[in-house]
Amino acid sequence: MPFEAGVGAAAFRRRGQGVAVFDAARPIDLSALAGAKVFGAAKVHVLAGGTELTMPLRRGMRLALLRRSAGWLIVLTRHSPVGPVIRPLPIAAGLSLPLAAPGKTVSLLDPETGTPLLVGTERAAPVAVRVTHRAPQFALLRSWRGVVVEALSDRLRLRPTADGFLLAGRGGLAVSPGGRETAALADAALLTRSFYFPDLATPALSSRLRRQLRAAAARPPLARGPRLRRAAETMIALDMGAEAHALLHLAASEDPGEAAWPEHAALAAIAAIEAGSPAKAGAIDARSLPATDEVTFWRAIRRALQDPRSPRAAQLLASTAPLVLTYPRALRRSLLPLTIETMIRGGETQAAARMLARRPHDKRLDLARAMLDAAQGRTGEALALYDRLSDSSDRLTAFRAATRAVALRLDTHAIGPAQAARDLDKLRDGWRGGERELHLLETLAALRARAGQWTRALALLRHTIRDFPKARPRLRAEMRRLFAAALADAKLDRAPPLHYVAFVNANADLLPKGKAGLPLAGKLADRLLSLDLPDQAAPLLARLAREAPTAPARARFGAKLAELRLDQGNLAAAAKALAVTAASDVPPSLALRRAILAARIDAAEGHVPEAEAALRKLNAASADRAAATIATRAGDWKGAVAALAAEAAVTVPPSGTLPPGSRQLLLRLATARVRAGDLAGLAAMRADQARMGTGPLADLFRLLTAPGVRSPDQIARAGATAALAAGVGQALRAVR
Repeated sequence: MPFEAGVGAAAFRRRGQGVAVFDAARPIDLSALAGAKVFGAAKVHVLAGGTELTMPLRRGMRLALLRRSAGWLIVLTRHSPVGPVIRPLPIAAGLSLPLAAPGKTVSLLDPETGTPLLVGTERAAPVAVRVTHRAPQFALLRSWRGVVVEALSDRLRLRPTADGFLLAGRGGLAVSPGGRETAALADAALLTRSFYFPDLATPALSSRLRRQLRAAAARPPLARGPRLRRAAETMIALDMGAEAHALLHLAASEDPGEAAWPEHAALAAIAAIEAGSPAKAGAIDARSLPATDEVTFWRAIRRALQDPRSPRAAQLLASTAPLVLTYPRALRRSLLPLTIETMIRGGETQAAARMLARRPHDKRLDLARAMLDAAQGRTGEALALYDRLSDSSDRLTAFRAATRAVALRLDTHAIGPAQAARDLDKLRDGWRGGERELHLLETLAALRARAGQWTRALALLRHTIRDFPKARPRLRAEMRRLFAAALADAKLDRAPPLHYVAFVNANADLLPKGKAGLPLAGKLADRLLSLDLPDQAAPLLARLAREAPTAPARARFGAKLAELRLDQGNLAAAAKALAVTAASDVPPSLALRRAILAARIDAAEGHVPEAEAALRKLNAASADRAAATIATRAGDWKGAVAALAAEAAVTVPPSGTLPPGSRQLLLRLATARVRAGDLAGLAAMRADQARMGTGPLADLFRLLTAPGVRSPDQIARAGATAALAAGVGQALRAVR
């Protein structure tokens, strides 16, 4: 949209239409957009003081307006709006709507209702009204950018000021700021209501309730509904939510007309919320309810009970919280701490600070004050207040303060997870039962896990499942997560083998079933094998060989299982493990490994020549190594020499100092040639004596390859050979 710098804009949704308003009158030609999927339906209306663009928008879509040098860019998006929020502030002159760069006010008519709309534009960063505010004279509508006021009175005026907009009207909006309570009530006076919870003293409310119940009892059943509803409102004012819920259920069962009234269901939902049963309060979210601030407030309270950290609940409460101060004492006492604490947890700390400032002497809000100190970085003040409240005579306050003090010290690194776990463990007797104890136990288990105390963490969760069976699915999922994390912990890897085995055996049921558990089972099997615990690893390998998702994977685990069984001397089980996991489409390296295993099994069953022949056909260094081992165990030293020589021809470097593996191999070859009487081969190996370097291995190699004494002039060399022989014990230990 081509507008020069300094032209402000606003954007909002109105009855299925996206509306963009600019505070300069400009005819815009949209013919180039004809046929476009969305913007092709856009229309431009030139107003007396600006330009309006409208287009139909599907649900979930919004318009974003971006300032560019050539004008305003309109973007169609699904992203939720972000950025600063306009919060209306009542002042003596009216209602202040603060924003940094206000534009002008543009007046237009709602195309559907004909109601005047006063639109305040904005010239810089996008700021918006996130929650609709309704009052008898006006409605401050939700917007994506700028300010939109639905004028329900012809005396309203929206004008720009140095720091935003001012909504004023003759004799209607001005409220004297006064003291803290007066300012709070002034805020609440701008909020719209749906129910009547009279702010009377408790004796007066009790008397009122008795009169209402007598009047309802005197009426016929089909005429009692409205009177019972009013009595339920008084019960809610007395903090008798459970009784009010039962009374409303009675009214609905007796009077079908009462049951069909949307506000009846909403009032029953409020009673359920007050009774601590937010799950039964779904009716408060019905779209058929009027969009009043009071309905919004109770929706936010329900969200807060279900999720105390809900940012959405905090956001809604930030604009509707002053309502609490107009409620009767009993209702206010139960709602005010929850309201302020929810705002703090959800990040609305400024709104929470304003509410706390209006109740400076309310001791029931001290916990919220400590939470606000912590949220705003005043750690010392928060801890001092938490520690003082930990000695409170109110058991719940003391418990909550103590647990929050531990959490804050942990977050600020004043203590570590192990100390935090010890401190929380001391608080377990402070509160028993309900979600509060369950949350404490879950937190304690998480801290023990962070401290590497895996056994204690999992044992605690097992105990918690017995006490809280309804939480079993969530707790079992957490146990499986911790078990997997424990197996990845290097500290547990360094634990004594018996401790490791005890931990695995105690928690073997936490291995996920099916494909999900195969990677973890494979890692666990490898760990058990590395600890030389084949009996514990065998069942895991058997499961993997049976349940792995692909044939190559089953063949790989089958090879591991066959090797384990072969090392245990169980030849039948080893052969079976190879047979049942046979596959044709395996990698060459795995095929070679399985062929070597099959040859080893044949040799162990007594078929040594056949095994050696099969290994020779493989033409691989690993096969030659296996053939040498088989020949050595069978006493076939010529076969061992042939296999070792074949391996050396492939793996031993032709020149230079030999690496450790090559030195070991040549030493084995020299040993086999001595046993086979291969003097010519030994003579040929003497050329490698210098490449063997120094040390016990080199000494033993020179001893084995030294020539015999055939004349007196060789006696000196024979003495050196004898000296080498004297150190053969040390050399053998080095080889081992």
